[in-house]
Amino acid sequence: MAINTIKDLVAYRIKFGGGFEKELRKIIALSEKSKAEILALKSIEFVKQYKNAFDDSVFYKDLYQKHGLDRNSIKEISDIHKLPVITKAEVRQNTAGILASCKLSVFKAYSSGTTGTPLQVYRDFKSTIKEYAYGHFFQQMHGYHLGDPVVSLRGTLDRNTFSYYDKSNNVLYMSSYHLSADRIDEYYKMIHDFQPKVIKGYPSSMHILATELYKSGKELHIPIGFTSSEVLHDFQKDIIQKVLHTKVFDWYGNAEQTVAFGQFDDNLYREFPLYSHIEVADDHLITTGFINSAFPLLRYKVEDVVKLSPTSNGTCVVQKIEGRDDDYILLKNGQRIGRLDLAFKKAQKVLAAQIIQKRVGEIIVNIVPDKGFSEIHIRVIEQNLRQLIGTDCQVRFEKIETSQLIRSPKGKFNLVVSQRDLV
Repeated sequence: MAINTIKDLVAYRIKFGGGFEKELRKIIALSEKSKAEILALKSIEFVKQYKNAFDDSVFYKDLYQKHGLDRNSIKEISDIHKLPVITKAEVRQNTAGILASCKLSVFKAYSSGTTGTPLQVYRDFKSTIKEYAYGHFFQQMHGYHLGDPVVSLRGTLDRNTFSYYDKSNNVLYMSSYHLSADRIDEYYKMIHDFQPKVIKGYPSSMHILATELYKSGKELHIPIGFTSSEVLHDFQKDIIQKVLHTKVFDWYGNAEQTVAFGQFDDNLYREFPLYSHIEVADDHLITTGFINSAFPLLRYKVEDVVKLSPTSNGTCVVQKIEGRDDDYILLKNGQRIGRLDLAFKKAQKVLAAQIIQKRVGEIIVNIVPDKGFSEIHIRVIEQNLRQLIGTDCQVRFEKIETSQLIRSPKGKFNLVVSQRDLV
């Protein structure tokens, strides 16, 4: 048996062993409880995490005592506003102090670092297994079962590896770095021959795959798609579902393990029972994680913007993940304009788009055009943009190929790319 196969088998048994099955059963049982029961349990978990942080974290004990709090100051979740909000900068500066467990029992994890240096956090084995269980609960709810054939398009493989088959998990990993018109036939053949039930990946990777297949006149039939790690834009979802014949379900979470939303059949995102507690502000979230006691984050500010559904009545139901607060352009008057995906919402003959800002008050709109794209379609997009940014901003349109879309070193896509600091 090859070394890689042995490693895959060991990893599979650790990841999906008895601990995983136990946590999955807990989540299934929680999902069947009433809203009132979940709120009561959430209050218990919140107090438990507060006491854990106060007792075992140097950072929190010092912080809370400075705010006049002691171990018994928090009686229930309604006391939440007694606690100060902590920011990513504070976590970055106090990583060792926040740790509430022996350093030998944890391992490092990192955020994607879209706004700069990746944030280092810690996880232990228990929180990792819980994370797997919540993720699997979401995917199982939509028809995936362990052992089903999966093709994965994420930043898992390095640039020197085109594909790798994990027999233990029945997953065909394919590089997200080599997606291009030149190699689309290779992707098509491998995926078609593998006959996956599920495709998982970054929205941008699945979007490029679908776009290049569409341009070459090919289609695939993959019943279920799961996207994560980036904002899923409407123009991406439309072509993915059209070309791959896939029903796409999006997962939103973070490396800090303080927030998780899953998209349901009605296209709304819902939180999962006892994963965390979410407070929604206009331009950010305030999150408290429950699954990681080794590195507790209470009232942690997440710079992401969500739009709540009108059906949110005591629970967090999200209509749209609108993006990160840094996905904005800067006007000459200092105004920051975000949520620019609205400019492309009803745009026709556009396969992909990306907005680049190199100078304040100027933007470049890169368009990957479909057949029949013309100046008429450009004018529609510009009119939509003007409604968002006004007239005090120069706009230049350029037609590009899919391969020219700017992505991060790990292959991730942002609709708005700021290069202001580079000019």
